[in-house]
Amino acid sequence: MTTAAERPAAAERPAAAERPAAAERPAAAERPAAAERLIAAEMPEIWEVALPGQPDIPQALRYLGVPDAGDAALHALLQRAEQTLRGAARPRAVSLRAGREGLAGCLQGGDIARHLEGCDTCVLLACTLGAGVDAAQRAANAADMAYAVVLDALASVLAEQIADAAENTLREQAQAEGLFLTGRFSPGYGDYPIELQNELLRLVDAPRKIGLCATPTHLLTPRKSITAVLGLAGHPVTGKRAGCAHCALRERCAYRKEGKTCE
Repeated sequence: MTTAAERPAAAERPAAAERPAAAERPAAAERPAAAERLIAAEMPEIWEVALPGQPDIPQALRYLGVPDAGDAALHALLQRAEQTLRGAARPRAVSLRAGREGLAGCLQGGDIARHLEGCDTCVLLACTLGAGVDAAQRAANAADMAYAVVLDALASVLAEQIADAAENTLREQAQAEGLFLTGRFSPGYGDYPIELQNELLRLVDAPRKIGLCATPTHLLTPRKSITAVLGLAGHPVTGKRAGCAHCALRERCAYRKEGKTCE
C-alpha cells in the first residue's frame, strides 16, 4: 500500500462504479510489471453481509461453558436471543486491498509476518453486527441477566459467522482473478499488537463506512465486530496461526479447557 502522502487525491481515484468487477479484473499474469503489487491501493469497498440461516449453536454453547447439548430452557433462551439479534443486527463489512510494503506501520510483530509470508499484498477487513446489537444487549443487561448472557454469546457467534461470510466473499473475488488468500489474522492475536486496531480502522475508513470505531483502549465499538488482515498472492498461500503458546486467550480458552485447539 502507498503511504498517505503517496496516495492519489480522492478526485484522482476511480469511482467505485468505474472499477472493474472482480471477474473483470485482469488475471495476475496479464498485469504489467508495475502492477505486481496486485492492485497497490484500491478504495475501500463496503457491502452488507447477510446473517447466516442458522447460528452456530454448538459454538454458542461452548462460549457459555455448557459441556453438553444444553436443556430445553437454555435452547428457549437461544431462540429468543436469535429473534432479537435478527431484528437488531445490520451486518456490514468494508475491505481494502493494498500493497504490503506500505502497511509496515500496522503489520508489527513476528506472528503476522509469518502469517503473510509469500504475500506482497494484504486485504484489510472490518465487519460489524452494528450498533443495534449493542442497544439490545444493554436492554437485556437491565432486564434479565440470564438472557443477557445467552444473547452476548450468540451475538459473538454471529459476529464470527459474518466475518467468515465476508472472508468467503473476498476469497471468491480472489479466485476469480487467479489469486490466493490466507485466513484472517486479527490485532491482539499472538504478538500482533491490539494497539494497531485504531490504525487498521483508519485505513479502511471504518468509522465513516460502517460506523465501526475503537475506544482509547483499542476495544471495538460496536462491540460485536471483527477486524483482520489477510494475505493475497499469485500462488497458493495458507498463512500461519500464532499457536496456543502466544495467544492472549491461552489462560481462558474454551477450546483448551476441552483439550482441543482452534487450529
